[in-house]
Amino acid sequence: MFTRGKEWIAVGVGVLILSVFSGLSVINLLAADPILGEWNYTTSNHWAKGPVPTGKPSKGFLVITPEGDPFKMEFKAGMVFSPPDLKYFAGRKKAGEYIFSNSAKVDNEGGMTKNTCNLKMISSNHFKGKSYSEYTNSGITFRWGFDIELKR
Repeated sequence: MFTRGKEWIAVGVGVLILSVFSGLSVINLLAADPILGEWNYTTSNHWAKGPVPTGKPSKGFLVITPEGDPFKMEFKAGMVFSPPDLKYFAGRKKAGEYIFSNSAKVDNEGGMTKNTCNLKMISSNHFKGKSYSEYTNSGITFRWGFDIELKR
């Protein structure tokens, strides 16, 4: 009977070790993703529909980390966001494309904004995509966007 208890302990330890190594392999897969890291970005081809400014080409710095859904993109420098929490985007990879988004209430009149940034890999040090934003309030909708390019 005592040896049977040792067998169950051995099985339990084996399952625990397998679980730990399985978790590490998932972390390693995310860490190896080429989108992760620090990026210099530029924007171009700005457009707008509605009474909002078109925007001007800009450049700055952003970071993509393995947290969120399963990625988090944070604009560190360059663009200004209001409210400031809009500088954080949750993202995921879907069919070879990285899709980042966020949304928030942006004024005291119930206005909401949704932002999306879709990126495709050109090389491990180069991504290109499109950014799209929308503001809605009481049946009124404004839209704007631009092309975005990330380089290391």
